[in-house]
Amino acid sequence: MKKFSFAIDMVSDDLDNAAIIEGLRQYLADNHEDIVSQVKAAGVKSFSEQGFKVWRARVTGVTAKQAGDAHNPKVAKAETAETTS
Repeated sequence: MKKFSFAIDMVSDDLDNAAIIEGLRQYLADNHEDIVSQVKAAGVKSFSEQGFKVWRARVTGVTAKQAGDAHNPKVAKAETAETTS
């Protein structure tokens, strides 16, 4: 016998943990009748905007620049100068 473990990370503002767990259990029951499995939630971590961007870059390889949500201090300074003029 071998034990196989999988880790799934999902990032969202709101997610129904119970529905996700039940969906995974149902998938396993429907598609893998000859296995014993356990599906459980490992916890919830709240991200700041910067924390999410760091996690995304490290785990998925998508940087803020690639995603188009990088902070550009030159643009912020220009916008501030325009609003104060």
